[in-house]
Amino acid sequence: MTRRFSFDLYRLNIEDANDLFSQSQLKRLRRDEDIAAVLEKATEPEQDQIQRTRSAVFEWGVREFRDLVKAHPERPLLHVVLARSVLERDGDIVTDQGMTTGTSSLNPPLASTAVCLFDLRRHLVAVEHTAQLAPTAWRDFLQRILATAANRLEFYSSIELEPIPEQNGIIGLFLSFERLTRMRLTLRIPNPELSRYTKLLYEELSRSGIRELTQDMKNPNGLSKKEEALPFAAAVLAEQGYKKGDVQFEGLRNGGFEQATSGSSAARGNVRGLRDYVRGMHANAKSKETQRVLAAIAAEIDRLHPIPGLDE
Repeated sequence: MTRRFSFDLYRLNIEDANDLFSQSQLKRLRRDEDIAAVLEKATEPEQDQIQRTRSAVFEWGVREFRDLVKAHPERPLLHVVLARSVLERDGDIVTDQGMTTGTSSLNPPLASTAVCLFDLRRHLVAVEHTAQLAPTAWRDFLQRILATAANRLEFYSSIELEPIPEQNGIIGLFLSFERLTRMRLTLRIPNPELSRYTKLLYEELSRSGIRELTQDMKNPNGLSKKEEALPFAAAVLAEQGYKKGDVQFEGLRNGGFEQATSGSSAARGNVRGLRDYVRGMHANAKSKETQRVLAAIAAEIDRLHPIPGLDE
């Protein structure tokens, strides 16, 4: 039976290291070639991360870097696999004499994996959704691995993944308040896909040399919800994934005072019948079937998060 390839969608953001004594000429992650170099460096075992819990020890690693640009030149994608290996686990052990409680270890350890596809054209990341890794702290450990790789390459920046909400998830909540009295969010500025709502805000922040901005907008009489106003432009940028953490709202909604947050859950895409092929795609990276698969995944990414236009 064919199985669908399910993935969660994230925005690739660049987080610069905070160092009051750093010089402007220090290496920062800015180019797509730099991002690719960090991903390739991350596949080395030296970047692996250990996670210890009360009942188990895991090892997180990134492997299988593949540049799929030649297979799909119009939409450059980079392929890596995130893996969590079980080094030790506490539990019941069956012996010849009966049952006992102890620690079991495997060599080599078994691993749970997820394919990650980095879309360099749109700076989006499709991360395979699996039942084994979804409930874990996979994003924290992936970001730690990428930060370690960037550091080893002497970049004073790291790669972070921010959930892309369902379409109109943030905007829909923003507009649902009869009177929005407070909105708090942190925007990240680099590499935005601009629409007419966000172009002026982005240009102003760029002129001011701002790469991250925390806004806490308040008005007991209600913030403006007009499309040309700052609150709406900020909400649109946040919905595109150029944010850090959740967006917080307060105000009058459904006839009463309400506090709400949005932005922590990523939009989920599905491509039918391709899961096994995607997982083995590195072995067929130049085939016509690979081109078809990558085109299907790119189309699903664009369906989940349409490319904004300046006329929108």
